[in-house]
Amino acid sequence: MRTSLTLSHLEYRGSSALAGVLLCTALTFAQSDPSSIQPLRTTPTEKLTVNPGFRDWGPTTIAGTTILGGNPTGRGGLFAIDMATGKVKWTLRPVFNGGTASVATAPAVSGDIAITPFSAANPGAVVAVSLATGKEAWRGPDPAQHAMVAVNSGLAYVLSKDNNFYALDAATGRERWKVGFARDNCDSVPIVRDGTVYVGGNVLVTPADANRAAGYYRFLFALDAATGKERWRYPEAPQAGLGSGVCLSQPIVTADTVFAVGDESLYAVNLATGRERWKPIEIRRPVEGRVRAVAVRGLVDAGPVLIGMTPGFLIAFDKASGATAWEVPGEYNVESPCTTVAGRVLYFQGSPNSAPAAHKRSTLHALDLDTRAILWSFSRPTQEPDWPFGHVTPVNGGLWVDSYQALVKLQ
Repeated sequence: MRTSLTLSHLEYRGSSALAGVLLCTALTFAQSDPSSIQPLRTTPTEKLTVNPGFRDWGPTTIAGTTILGGNPTGRGGLFAIDMATGKVKWTLRPVFNGGTASVATAPAVSGDIAITPFSAANPGAVVAVSLATGKEAWRGPDPAQHAMVAVNSGLAYVLSKDNNFYALDAATGRERWKVGFARDNCDSVPIVRDGTVYVGGNVLVTPADANRAAGYYRFLFALDAATGKERWRYPEAPQAGLGSGVCLSQPIVTADTVFAVGDESLYAVNLATGRERWKPIEIRRPVEGRVRAVAVRGLVDAGPVLIGMTPGFLIAFDKASGATAWEVPGEYNVESPCTTVAGRVLYFQGSPNSAPAAHKRSTLHALDLDTRAILWSFSRPTQEPDWPFGHVTPVNGGLWVDSYQALVKLQ
């Protein structure tokens, strides 16, 4: 299985506008290589609709014939849905000191166990649950906000609110090792490949003294997955002009490179050495009549290119150089881009100039990556008008997407 993971970071969606950033992309903890999934190339219909009684869904994960997802606003818990019928197999609503918790990142699957960060102020915990029964198996540390769990070879990796990055036995929850970071870490999205776990962390670089405050810097770390021993960090040392460093977000790991976005730039780091494959490339595009640096959202792996989105452009970046390979102008929903790849089809949300202008915030499109032709466009009526789709999970010949008060199967 190719390890290709993108950050799916869910914030609360307000009644009339998105109050945060929704990076809705497909996660591959327990799914097949996206390039091997048969894409949905014809205009879909709504085959199944799941509504357990809440409005917002977090990102989902597929385990066999089950799709797992939760509610990020503290009310819904974690749900296992039968993908053939749309029926709820089981629900887990753990209680934390009398309160509930949110599921804002995708569950990870190891064998017959699903492992999910439940975030709460009480505090919360990383919770493992039996895939077959929905019964709680163990609880781990209190996860950092928006921290994701990665699993590999019987271990689960997660950043805690105590700023320790933990490796836990996936079957029992017992601690195998931990690495301490400093405060103010970036949203944590660990990725494991070939015995190495890649994760961002903030570290103390200059202790405080009588004349100055302590200095911290953010790095991308490569750690031995079995022991936690550091193999390299990027950059090797703090760089002038970058203050406390850059949060490298939306990471994608390929056979030899970690790609990520930091501020308004695209980065490429060699897996073996931790050195740059090419210098960070600042992304500049016209915004309200002026060319300026812009952030890229929804970064996904599309074979020879990476694809992301700005408010005015859908952009493909050449992996070998970082240069723009092609772009499609339009008006795009960067708060909820829904960029996801299956086979040679890209799914995304917004309004390319070549598509009808209606429902710019809440129309899902399919783009043929070879011809760059729009294959279909889809929207659905919702109680809150123009409500955007949240997250997209491709399956053979279809998609699971979340909408207003619903998890929907499109086919």
